[in-house]
Amino acid sequence: MLCCSCSPVPAASPVTGAGLIAAAPLSSRSRKMHHHVHPVAVNDQNQLSSVVAAAVVVGAAAGDGIEEAEPAKKKKAACSWAARRRPSKLVIPAAADASGQALLGEELVAAAAAAAEEEEVEVEGDGFWVATRRGARHATMEDGYGVITEHKTDGHSQLAFYGVYDGHGGRAAVDFVSGRLGNSIVSSAAPPAEKTQRSSSASSPSPAVADDDVAAAIRDAYLTTDSEFLSQGERGGACAATALVIGGDLYVANVGDCRAVISRDGAATALTSDHTAAREDERGRIESSGGYVSCGSNGVWRVQDSLAVSRAFGDGGLKRWVVAEPEVNKTRLAAGCEFLVIASDGLWNKVSNQEAVDAVVATGSEHSVVSCRQLVDIARRRGSRDDITVMVVDLRRFLL
Repeated sequence: MLCCSCSPVPAASPVTGAGLIAAAPLSSRSRKMHHHVHPVAVNDQNQLSSVVAAAVVVGAAAGDGIEEAEPAKKKKAACSWAARRRPSKLVIPAAADASGQALLGEELVAAAAAAAEEEEVEVEGDGFWVATRRGARHATMEDGYGVITEHKTDGHSQLAFYGVYDGHGGRAAVDFVSGRLGNSIVSSAAPPAEKTQRSSSASSPSPAVADDDVAAAIRDAYLTTDSEFLSQGERGGACAATALVIGGDLYVANVGDCRAVISRDGAATALTSDHTAAREDERGRIESSGGYVSCGSNGVWRVQDSLAVSRAFGDGGLKRWVVAEPEVNKTRLAAGCEFLVIASDGLWNKVSNQEAVDAVVATGSEHSVVSCRQLVDIARRRGSRDDITVMVVDLRRFLL
């Protein structure tokens, strides 16, 4: 069993604490040396000259009122003026790694490079591929993903779960959901083989709304996960798109604007519908519950002038209108079903469904991790500043 989540995807902890700190210059301290001159017996003129010369040297060093030479005074004044003009000293403190050891010089540069690499992660798994990249809008990666595979027969996995999550308002919700939802769905939606209901049709031209026991278990898992997260008292929320393959059927569910698209003989079909207030049915549901929606000058619809999605995990302050009940669709896997693309809205805001499928087809299934990377690059080149997570799942391995 494999279960992953992005932080972006786990890797070495980023370096923290490094930076430039302006240190105020130390206050000048005046030091005064006191010298005691003891009487000296002078027996002749030469001895008197030596004593006077020695006194001049001692007095000059001690600053006891004996005049300095003119060039020395000018030099001292110039140094004093330069000191006043000099900016505050910049101190670069040593950063610490996870073990608490100080990092200096080249080690600090290497640690910063490692932290940057964490923002771009690629995974090549057993029949699935993932590419993630942190967007410029966020200080930390707020996307996540999860994969669970088990119950293999004759080398073919008969049950598998895949999910992509998109957090907002921090990582709390996406971390919680990515750690709970997949396990909850697999444990509750895997009934004995004789209880698994199958469609009699060879292939559905479009996804059908599922209403069997598996679909009900998926809905319950979504709602239970949401309730458990809200009980933690954490802020923020998360969108999700998940896929469960069981007994030759594909169950796709979602809340929010993560999306799943299937390729059938190269033709793209969305198996999810984005949950935003731009949908008339979502606006009606929110307004009938006493809420309101608005559309800004940028064309983005928002719930209560706040959230751009109408369904999500978390978001306790908006829970009356932003529900976590998913829409679940069921598709019978048959000849022609090639692969599934599941991604966060960082991709779909810039790349169409068919473009995503075409990019995967162009690279071939054996290079799907390359196609994930290319899709991320396309979205970035078109101006996406959001976090992007793209997962491609090979569906041909599930055909019975």
